[in-house]
Amino acid sequence: MAIFLIAIGLLFTGLDFYMTPGISYPAYVRPQGEFLGANMQEGIQQNVRDYILGDSMQIDVLPDIIGCLLIFIGVILLVKHNKKYISCLVLAVISGVLSLALRLMPFYFNSAALIVVALAIFVMVPVFEIWMEYKVIYITVAISDDMANRGTNRRMQFCWWITVFARIFIACLTFSGLFGIRRWYEAALVLFTLLYLYQLLQTRKYVGSYKVYKEGFNSALVPDYVQEKMRGVSFRENRDISMEELRYIRVLHYDFSRQVQEGELIVHRDIAWQTMRVFYRLYRLEYPIEKIRLVDEYEGDDELSMEDNNTSAFNYRTVKGKEELSRHALGLAIDINPRINPYVREDGFFPKNASEYLERDVAKCMGEHKDKMIHKKDVAYRIFRHNGFEWGGDWSHAKDYQHFVAKRRKVPGERR
Repeated sequence: MAIFLIAIGLLFTGLDFYMTPGISYPAYVRPQGEFLGANMQEGIQQNVRDYILGDSMQIDVLPDIIGCLLIFIGVILLVKHNKKYISCLVLAVISGVLSLALRLMPFYFNSAALIVVALAIFVMVPVFEIWMEYKVIYITVAISDDMANRGTNRRMQFCWWITVFARIFIACLTFSGLFGIRRWYEAALVLFTLLYLYQLLQTRKYVGSYKVYKEGFNSALVPDYVQEKMRGVSFRENRDISMEELRYIRVLHYDFSRQVQEGELIVHRDIAWQTMRVFYRLYRLEYPIEKIRLVDEYEGDDELSMEDNNTSAFNYRTVKGKEELSRHALGLAIDINPRINPYVREDGFFPKNASEYLERDVAKCMGEHKDKMIHKKDVAYRIFRHNGFEWGGDWSHAKDYQHFVAKRRKVPGERR
């Protein structure tokens, strides 16, 4: 909905077709002498009166004020997901006020002041409108580029820049009174405006799902290029979960060398926000997580991912060594540093290279990274529990020290 409102608003602000409702301005008083220390040429005065203001109020068939209002509403809907759009709100208000002022000022100004103020506002209106459009389009591009929408975005940017140059020429031709030539630029303006707005609408599925928790911590629909990696690997067509229900999460984390790294996870959309919140808290506390990669980097092999101490979430699979569906298959579980936090059952433990971490008493454990093991006094345990996750280390039938599962819904027969 937000992108639809913005697109309609941009159509209204980008195209100007005026009609005269018959509301006459007061008779102009011819400016005499200097104004603010400068002499105004008679030709400039005449052009402003004849080609910018006219003898009566002109009403835009596609009102700029309504266009700015629609953009304002649409941007408000997006601000809650991405605060970078806030600047667009300010520019939309300024653009709307200036458009209204240009048509009303002849009722309140006259003589030399009218000419100067009218000319200033006439220049400022397209400047602020173009600035507003620039911010809307390029913030949207920044979001949807991340979601592999680059081809659409380049076409949108190209068409929009054509409209910018067309509007500049139209403004110059209007001031000069060359209305015959202006029609060709108006035709190009209409065509390329419709083209770039069509491309803008193609970004709605990405922008509408894009949420930013903090800088470096965001979620969105699974990008096309990530879907390609997942299909047939961690994701297979099934009746339990669809690709549309999943979200692609990007986070920052400290690795075991205390260096900041970027990580990526796939989780269910219902826990996307709390997942970002958890990893942000861990990041702020510089909690060490060796790596956070999609399990698809390991051909969907959970054992290989665990052996590499990779933190991961979604993988459409069954419980290790059993036939029942795992919570990972629904994107509701996250495994943290699995090599040093193994999954221990009566019939064995996973991963197989985690033997030195079977001893969970930090004082007795001989593992190199024993200080990073998860236990009830560990900060990761407290953060996950505080954000609505259960810990596999609390189970009685087995101990899954790496495993945190969201308290979302219960499906009969599900475990891990």
